[in-house]
Amino acid sequence: MKLEGERRKVKELLERGMSYTDIAQLLGMHRHTVKSLSEREKNHIQKRANKGSKLDPYKDYLLKRLQKDHVFNCEKLYQEIRKQGYSGGKTILKDFVQPYRKSFKESHTRRYETEPGEQIQVDWKEAGLYQVDGDTIPLMIFVATLSYSRMSYVCFAEKQDREHLFQCLINAFEYFGGVTQKVLFDNMKTIINRRNGPEIEWNEKFLDFVDHYGFTPKVHRPYRPQTKGKVERFIGYMNGWLETSSVQSLQDLNRTLMRWVEDTANQRVHSTTERKPVELWMKESLDSLPSKYEVSYLTYRKIGRDGVLNYHARKILMSSTYAGHEVMIKETLDGRITVYHHGEAILTYTTDDKILPLSEQIRKKQRSKAGTFHAASDVEVAVRPLSVYDRFLQEGER
Repeated sequence: MKLEGERRKVKELLERGMSYTDIAQLLGMHRHTVKSLSEREKNHIQKRANKGSKLDPYKDYLLKRLQKDHVFNCEKLYQEIRKQGYSGGKTILKDFVQPYRKSFKESHTRRYETEPGEQIQVDWKEAGLYQVDGDTIPLMIFVATLSYSRMSYVCFAEKQDREHLFQCLINAFEYFGGVTQKVLFDNMKTIINRRNGPEIEWNEKFLDFVDHYGFTPKVHRPYRPQTKGKVERFIGYMNGWLETSSVQSLQDLNRTLMRWVEDTANQRVHSTTERKPVELWMKESLDSLPSKYEVSYLTYRKIGRDGVLNYHARKILMSSTYAGHEVMIKETLDGRITVYHHGEAILTYTTDDKILPLSEQIRKKQRSKAGTFHAASDVEVAVRPLSVYDRFLQEGER
């Protein structure tokens, strides 16, 4: 700022008609300094000569790795150019890489629009704790969104295992009135045994469900949830709804939720399509529904040598015929349990049924085997006329 003040003073004295020599004497400067200040522009900053960067010799190599190989890991790039002789720091490398990384992300995160009936996106969301039937329980929310129309179906579930996923998908297919060509999932452990890059080993039971409904399963790339952004955005949209008082049952809670979906969510004008989901849903071309897939838990148990079946910490005394035999147990999601032996149903009950303690079951069985003793008055006696007995006596005298 001192230099700027001297420049203005020199300019002012020159405008009064003073010479460079007189100004130099007045200000105690050399004549050349006065001339230099007079030629200096306002706020002039002298630029330093560009000495170049230590990164310059390696930029061609880095551009190849960034633009052709799409490698943006600065630590990896740093190690590579260090082997080539780079002696600079990581900061200038990160500054160089950053705009290329940003440009790549923007060019590869474009919105993917689907055709009618092409795809449905599904996901789970933790709903938190709810009071149902007087008990506080954690619940999940299953969300399914048709990618073309943005029509959505949602429901609460107590678990997010494979069986509940199947049932929720069936409910969604029935609500939409058909099946899409593809279903896009998150990387769920319930449907994938293992994954190695693009190679996926699907769960066999899941493939059986897929074959029944005839769709192609898809999963998004790891760490790229934006691939299923349509269902993700709906989950964000419904966050404001998740407020409710205690309800009598899970069915009541689901009815309340679906009432909001039908009256509000599917009736709103969507910000992207600028149409109501229910209007575009009419254009969805969905495959017809096959027969309903039976969803149940399948378990195999061996009945003990004492004839006792132990399932879900409940002991049931079976017929001695099945002692030591293996049986298949089928349990539906609503709690109906059926026990099969060689394909034949030998026992059916529900989780709500009361099972007697094992000791009481044994006593009951023993009583049935021993039979019931009757009183003399309960025994029928044949009634004959007295003449019959007289005849027996006469024959005996002979």
